[in-house]
Amino acid sequence: MSRARTVGLTVAILLVASLILALALTQPASHGPARQLPAVPKSPAVLVRDLKEVNYYPAAGGWTYMWSRFDPAAIDRDFARIRALGANTVRIIIQPSVFGFPTVRPVMADHLSEVIGLAARHSLWVHLTLFDLWSRYTDIDGSKEWMSSLLSRYRDDPRIAVVELQNEVDPQNPEAVAWVTTMLPYLSTVLPGTLRTVSTASVPPEVFALFTQELKNSPPDFWDYHYYGPPGDVYSVLSCIKALAASRPLFVGETGYSTDGTPGDQAAQEQAQAAYYQAIFTAAAALGLPTPAPWILNDFSPGAIPPSQTADDPAQYGFGLFQLNGTPKPAAAVVRAAFSGK
Repeated sequence: MSRARTVGLTVAILLVASLILALALTQPASHGPARQLPAVPKSPAVLVRDLKEVNYYPAAGGWTYMWSRFDPAAIDRDFARIRALGANTVRIIIQPSVFGFPTVRPVMADHLSEVIGLAARHSLWVHLTLFDLWSRYTDIDGSKEWMSSLLSRYRDDPRIAVVELQNEVDPQNPEAVAWVTTMLPYLSTVLPGTLRTVSTASVPPEVFALFTQELKNSPPDFWDYHYYGPPGDVYSVLSCIKALAASRPLFVGETGYSTDGTPGDQAAQEQAQAAYYQAIFTAAAALGLPTPAPWILNDFSPGAIPPSQTADDPAQYGFGLFQLNGTPKPAAAVVRAAFSGK
């Protein structure tokens, strides 16, 4: 996840917008009935065009801790905040290591059901990401059993807009690619009619081209690409990726900039984050792409990321659109404006 320099946003405008957004987003969440959730578009092009998505973990529960430290009250508050940004979709990520493999533990199935229900309550579709932090690619039978165990209850469920087979598959891992070519078609038998995707990291265009060729006989319904590169490169990179996606829609499912992890004034880092988002959104709009999905809603609190290289990286704690005390950073106003089409 790369750093970026400020690209020229007007600081005064961002500060005023942030103050207005703070007033709106610090109001108590409504616990009344949600507005009716609209039907999920069946056309990949229409769905991707309309996606206004935020990546999500609770501030105190990243990755597997979201499920092992399950806090539905915090999730409910956060979903209200996501909806107030103007989003219509929340990305929820699932790890077999905590859910149970190959058979999903009932308590975890219940946690997922509650999260999907909370999202619907706030008029949010769900983008489910499966098989996170998992690499047993030769276990096809176990993969199918786990997928069926997890998803069978959601057949024809209008609350689920997208199922992503796995986060950031490595196109240069032959076992991973062979697994994807088997499991994407199988996903269609478990959830027929639900749109499917698989994401890649910020790989170079030539690696993404390899991936599209590898999946030419079993492609996803749309491509999901993650971008954390320099803002000055975003137009040229996404232009290449869009061309390689060819007839299938392209969605930038993650992008972001951390305000932590490097020396410097916090306010200046937050302005740089806002400028980064503005640059990414401007390039995407110029290419006719939907608004890229921010990583992530909240900063992470100390101890919120399970032990890993990720947990040891100070920058990982500061990608949020909101500070730990709930104060929106200037980037939140940029995201809200982009979701509203401004």
